[in-house]
Amino acid sequence: MQNRPITVTTGLKVRAAYVEQAHVYAAAIGGTYVERNKRGLGNMQEIYGDPLLVVSERVKLHIGDEEFFFHPSMANTRIKRLKSGDNDIVIEYTDARPGDVILDCTLGLGSDSIVFAHVAGETGRVIGVESSPVIAYLVQRGLQEFTVDVKAVNEAMRRVEVVCADHLDYMRALPDNSVDIVYFDPMFRRTVEKSQAMEPMRVLGNDRPIELAAVTEAKRVARRRVVMKERWYSKEFARLGFQILRKSSGSTNYGVIDLEEAGI
Repeated sequence: MQNRPITVTTGLKVRAAYVEQAHVYAAAIGGTYVERNKRGLGNMQEIYGDPLLVVSERVKLHIGDEEFFFHPSMANTRIKRLKSGDNDIVIEYTDARPGDVILDCTLGLGSDSIVFAHVAGETGRVIGVESSPVIAYLVQRGLQEFTVDVKAVNEAMRRVEVVCADHLDYMRALPDNSVDIVYFDPMFRRTVEKSQAMEPMRVLGNDRPIELAAVTEAKRVARRRVVMKERWYSKEFARLGFQILRKSSGSTNYGVIDLEEAGI
């Protein structure tokens, strides 16, 4: 993760509400607000550098020629499929159930957390941990404000709790057996690293491998399962002690530590 100063401004169409929100964003992420003064993005990037956060009708983070803004992405489609009776591979491997407390240690854009929140329902709880203050705040705001045409998706987004922290530090502060499931998706970071469209995530995100200490803490705080998503050929499963239940037909696979079965 790279700690870069963030410049915050408004769109070319300056409104009082945008200016007010730009100041709120700057304060929340430790950025600096500058007036737009009808300047183009390229000109502002030359002067202030990247990243550049632009507050308008939609809040966008610009790095180079790429931009990032919150969107529920595949969570929308996945929840529609679940509602129609189809399976979801993440839900299958995590064994997520209504009423579960689920800790997503690699929140990123929040897609998996949204699906978890749909399955856990109103009686459950989903906490998404993100170490980048900028990404955490943008996703947190997006989860509370973004609206799609599926009521269940909107309700799920509103239920996700975003925590800006290092997931290892966060788990160390949790009591034993305080959540049902702990989920890791370190592959997410390396996937976006190769995607030009997701350049802001690559620059601001945390691409460190999962530490063995984090898995140890996950086994302490989880009641049922610890699950990790990785490439199907990854040696991380063996290094961290995950069992591959079956080989995936795609490029990814899921490792599981079943705490009930292991009697931990």
